[in-house]
Amino acid sequence: MTMAQPVIGREREIAALRTAIRDVDSGGSAFVVDGEAGIGKSSLVADVVEYADSRGVRVLTTTGTLDESAEPYAALHMLLYPLRAGIPSLPAPQRRALDVAFGVEPGVQPSPLLAGLAALTLLSDAAAAKPLLIVVEDLHWVDTPSAWALRMVARRIVQDPIVVVMSTRNTDPLDEPGLRRLHLAPLDDAAAAELLDTVPGAPTGQARRELVARAAGNPLALRELGLHGPGGRPRQRPVVGRVEQEFGDRYAELDQPTRLALLAVALSSGATAEEAAQAAGRALGRVPAPTWTDRASASGLLEWVAPRAIRFRHPLVQSAVLAAASPTERAAVLTALVHEHEDEPTRTIWWRAELATGHDDPLADEIVAFADARTAMSDPFVAGRAVERAAELTSDPAVRVERLIVAAELAGLSGRTSEASLLAHRASSEAPDRLLAARAAWVAETLPTGRTGLARGDLGPALHAVSEMQVAGGVEHATAALLHLAAIAWDHTLEPSPGDPMLAVVEALALPEDDPRSILLAARTEPVVRGDRVLELALAAAPSAEDEESAWLLGYALNLVGEIDTARVLLDRALASMRARGELRTFPQALMGTSMTTYLAGDVAKARLLAEQAVSLGRDLGDAGFSAAARCALAWFDALDGRQPDVDVISGGTEVGAQVLRSSAMRATVLGSQGAAYLVTGRPAKALERLRCIADPGHDAYHPDFAVITSPDFVDAALDAGRREDAEQRLADLEQLHARWHAPLVRTALDHVRTALVPDDELATTWAAVRDARWSIPYAKARTLLRLGRRLHAAGRSEDARAALHAALALFGEMPAPAWEERTRDALRATGERLAVPGRRDELLTPQELRVCTLAGQGLSNRAIGEHLFVSPRTVGAHLYAAFQKLGISDRRQLSDVLGTE
Repeated sequence: MTMAQPVIGREREIAALRTAIRDVDSGGSAFVVDGEAGIGKSSLVADVVEYADSRGVRVLTTTGTLDESAEPYAALHMLLYPLRAGIPSLPAPQRRALDVAFGVEPGVQPSPLLAGLAALTLLSDAAAAKPLLIVVEDLHWVDTPSAWALRMVARRIVQDPIVVVMSTRNTDPLDEPGLRRLHLAPLDDAAAAELLDTVPGAPTGQARRELVARAAGNPLALRELGLHGPGGRPRQRPVVGRVEQEFGDRYAELDQPTRLALLAVALSSGATAEEAAQAAGRALGRVPAPTWTDRASASGLLEWVAPRAIRFRHPLVQSAVLAAASPTERAAVLTALVHEHEDEPTRTIWWRAELATGHDDPLADEIVAFADARTAMSDPFVAGRAVERAAELTSDPAVRVERLIVAAELAGLSGRTSEASLLAHRASSEAPDRLLAARAAWVAETLPTGRTGLARGDLGPALHAVSEMQVAGGVEHATAALLHLAAIAWDHTLEPSPGDPMLAVVEALALPEDDPRSILLAARTEPVVRGDRVLELALAAAPSAEDEESAWLLGYALNLVGEIDTARVLLDRALASMRARGELRTFPQALMGTSMTTYLAGDVAKARLLAEQAVSLGRDLGDAGFSAAARCALAWFDALDGRQPDVDVISGGTEVGAQVLRSSAMRATVLGSQGAAYLVTGRPAKALERLRCIADPGHDAYHPDFAVITSPDFVDAALDAGRREDAEQRLADLEQLHARWHAPLVRTALDHVRTALVPDDELATTWAAVRDARWSIPYAKARTLLRLGRRLHAAGRSEDARAALHAALALFGEMPAPAWEERTRDALRATGERLAVPGRRDELLTPQELRVCTLAGQGLSNRAIGEHLFVSPRTVGAHLYAAFQKLGISDRRQLSDVLGTE
């Protein structure tokens, strides 16, 4: 880290960082300091480090380097190395994740999700002993897995005595909750003049004014450009480019041995003076004299770091050296470095890839193996670059196109959409056969370019590509693609029944009927026509679905055809496995599917928590579309408490988010949420207006599945608004549907509507039937009991009315659904019953506090709860402390009594 220099003109930023350090015992905070090269980020960080030291805060640092940007978990390893003694005490999955990531034991590199959670736990443990300042310099050069994990940590330390400061040249506006941006703008003229007063030998008079103008407020430029005259370089060049050119000119003036040694340092970050001299000597034929470091230091390019290490004075020096070196010199030094490190193939793989000319199949295979390892650890950026280079080195046309397709997929996953599109089209144009052409077309169609059929809500082009794969003999590729499409179709199509256009393609695959993949595709394409058969097949296969994939496929299939109990068991099993592995590809969709199934099963608190985790994961992944879908799910739960959805908030203000909200399922979710919120706040006519659209085939929000799910709301709104004929029509529609589809979801909706419309003279027998019946959807039963209780009271059967209303109140309380609980209490008061102030103390808790307390009541430790909820143990402790204060208890053993935890 750069030694502290006078920090001038940054009073606001210094105050913010020092305040965070001073108040660290009250909670954590995270900052991203951004600005152009030389703007003073390192000086600001050095200041806060000195201040932290003076306050007794422990400092942990890591720095991104160009050379290690392709080395997985290099930056995280550097940061956590001082805490390595605490790794053995981590939960087993987290301990193994760090051991594998840091090379302690062999294995597949962990995903950043799991590594980040392990880092969070380790840092939280360390902070319990002494507050921490975590410094991450040059985030733009930090390897991708480390950067992902570090950002995840930074967003989750609000309850821990930890301050995170990350510096980066990336000046894009920050949109990450939990991270505060400190943008360093150029210094004004007064601050620039004050800084020059601290520089020995700084010019005066007209030369000083010219220097201030040339430097454009960049502190590094003020220091460096003053050492040489203005020269003849054009004024319009960006200031960073002028400083870099200045360093490049100094490099060019050095003798060749010194230049080559500096180039070796630039190409192999971390090289010692002796290693750089050996590489230069091998390239040149003679080893530079030891004084080469003195010449480089005298030129202001190199500096010594205790005890005997060297480094560039500024990252711009490295980029200047790399830009100024001739191709011949670069090739000579790369060749020398490969020879010097010939026993480290992983380290030299990029050097060898750069040196290779023409086709080199063995090297291409080696690069692909390297890429596979990076893909396994969820680093699609480096993996994609590697596979792309491997494709260029591959002689076989079919293998080359295969690798271009993989490179396109990985580029898309890493957010390099334009490059991915170019790679996919190149693969398509070079494809030697129909299967490869179809696979290239599939990749191109699934990229978020905004110009694809999927972007317009049209599944046709994607399905054509899948069909082409199948016809060309690529059944496994076609099946995998179709399963992916089945998982994302709900928020990528304007079709109310997204499975309809898939049907012909699914049938052409001719998978065995009892294959879990076939069962899921049947559930997606024909939930009504084949719903009963899907139920039969999935329930038969469920007992043996112990592995993650089968549990996910069968659980999701049951979810789609309206089965709840077994679906929840299977989805919980799959989700637990994905969570333990840190899986990232399917895990987000699994969170969403399990959230809805959990809600239908009656656990609203857990369902909301899963949706909140999905929102958080969407931020971690940088997936604006998925985040919007997850926020839409949260809006559904907010509506139960009477809160109207805010479409702008849900979309996140992004076009991608807005596009997701135009899909049929999302439009239905928004309208369903609006209807539910209006209904619980006593505005049935407005609720009916919204809910009617979902069941109207002529409306763009028409969605048959959501029409079933929202039937209790629709019927209650219709009856309360005096529109009995609408309720009777919904009954007829459901009876017609149930004759073809016997799903528990449909049956429950039908039971509610029938009960709501039962004649007054059948109320007593209806109450007797409903009272002890087990319904698949507790929320629907609670709503049924509430309406039934009101009608019993109106019919003069007060005792039965109170019994029904108390049963409804108990069900609403278990979910919980506070707004509906209050409406039920109002109904009980109307019967003449005197009710005390609500006695459920857990109503005082936030959803996260309630979930933490529930898990603690089941006997889980803080660490185990943190692992389950992706938060630090300290955060768990903070939630428990707040909950104990609200509940009036002092021991977690009392939680089961207060909450009724089983």
